[in-house]
Amino acid sequence: MRNVDENGPRIERVDDIPVLYGLLERMGIQIIADGAITPHGNWVGISPGWVLTLWLIHILSEKNHRMEPVQQWVSRHLTILTRLSGQPVRELDFVDDKLAICLRELSRAGIWQAIESQLGMRLIRVYDLRTNVLRLDATLGTVNHNPENGSLFQVGKAKNGLYETQFKLMMASLDPLGLPLVVDVKPGNQADDPLYIPSYQRAKKIVGHSGILVVGDSKMSALTTRATIVAGQDSYLVPLADKKDEPLLLAQELAAWLERKAEAIHLFRPEDMPADGSNPEAKLAIARGFEVTRTRTRLLDGTEITWDERLLVVQSYSYRQSILAGLRQRLDKAEAAFLALTPPRQRGKQQITQEAKLLSALAQIEKKYRVQGLFHYDYHAETTERPVRGYKETDARVERQVRYQLTVSRQQKAIESAEFEAGWRIYATNEISQRLSLPQAVAVYRDQIIEENVFRRLHGKMLSITPLYVQREDHATGLVHLLTLGARLLALGDYLAREALAKLGEELTDVYAGNPNRGTMWPTSERMFKAYAGIDLVIFPQGGRTSTFLTGLRPVHQRILALLGLHPDVFANLLSA
Repeated sequence: MRNVDENGPRIERVDDIPVLYGLLERMGIQIIADGAITPHGNWVGISPGWVLTLWLIHILSEKNHRMEPVQQWVSRHLTILTRLSGQPVRELDFVDDKLAICLRELSRAGIWQAIESQLGMRLIRVYDLRTNVLRLDATLGTVNHNPENGSLFQVGKAKNGLYETQFKLMMASLDPLGLPLVVDVKPGNQADDPLYIPSYQRAKKIVGHSGILVVGDSKMSALTTRATIVAGQDSYLVPLADKKDEPLLLAQELAAWLERKAEAIHLFRPEDMPADGSNPEAKLAIARGFEVTRTRTRLLDGTEITWDERLLVVQSYSYRQSILAGLRQRLDKAEAAFLALTPPRQRGKQQITQEAKLLSALAQIEKKYRVQGLFHYDYHAETTERPVRGYKETDARVERQVRYQLTVSRQQKAIESAEFEAGWRIYATNEISQRLSLPQAVAVYRDQIIEENVFRRLHGKMLSITPLYVQREDHATGLVHLLTLGARLLALGDYLAREALAKLGEELTDVYAGNPNRGTMWPTSERMFKAYAGIDLVIFPQGGRTSTFLTGLRPVHQRILALLGLHPDVFANLLSA
């Protein structure tokens, strides 16, 4: 808030605050939170639901989730926040202690699950969302907290292969929005496999019906998880962790396929499919695949679950080329490392003198470059003797030196087999082919980027679940839950704008800085919100009353409101006391 003088006009920055408030109001965040949280008897001021709603506006507008600047931000926007909410907003409603209380309440499993359940059901109903595809996945957040001070921030293996102090975030999201329905914050050293079933079961209650297709990564392929989804009368689509659970499965299926001399199905990008429905040219294919069916059985809570499972064996051509390039590099590096174990005799070259050390070194190189079974070794010990004269009290002796000679050759048949298997991956599903063909299954799985977009947002500038500036674990859990509410808003904004533009067959323009004529049919919430930068509320004191004026409004602002389904007067409401 900028003052001209004590009794003169003042200016409050509006920017995207009314848009964020309008979306949060339609989502029902305040009502749902107040229905789940019972404030302490000493609580004074606006309710916890209102605190969380206005705090979310600060987080999304300022791209800052720290508690310290919230009170000052509220003081600069008192008129705007009071007129939008209709509540007697005060700076003292946003002191650190009150924000911490709200986080502590959000961290409680019962309260949080009640909020996410009511919110999910409300969004599905209000926006008539499709609920036939559910995606499950987990991400990690790396922190600088001391793992000895609690149970949440623990040392675990990160995706870069290093061990770091972290926490884990498990999420179930709706397609095609990437809208989170269920969120769990777990210790960083916990395995992913047990997290899928609770997330699936909670999300299923929110969706409220069976026949869902549950999509996940290979960590969701545990047989118990698949059986649980089958028992819930739903379907799964998941790449198998065959190298870990069934290491011979891929080779067996490829060998059987070759023996059958069956034709593979060509797979194409959607944009390469002719509009007349004819088959595109084979050279445009991005992959090929075939499928087989097998029976699976699992004992689940004392009941034997049996079902038919389709194995979709798919080879991506681009993935094959990257695998082959990597294989050739590993072979070359491994061969050079093998030969370096037994260098010629010369000064400064250390020799291996024991067979056990040589075999151990060979095994380490095989493991490092993942070339087990791709090389053949011949080695023998070369011994030389040298007489050494006696000197003074030392007797003459014969000094023996052992040096191993190693010959390495590549196992061409094994390498050819590895090259043939390059780029192949097995997907498993219990959905019938009439509802999910092989090409459709591949297309659905490739849309996994939708889930990853949610994680990118949570790790990005606007929400940024890391770094976490709070130290207490209940505060951290509550804050992550709060940030995922912001992720829901962003996903919903994307979806509403894109659906509206698709129905109109139009593009949204004037949202790219420096290029107002550039348009898009896929605007992100972040880009749309940024278009509101520069709108101010000018407040003129006049005796005991005030008059107000909005500056910076442009036609694109009303257009975005319409796309998001918000009332066109959301800004005009700021003008009335």
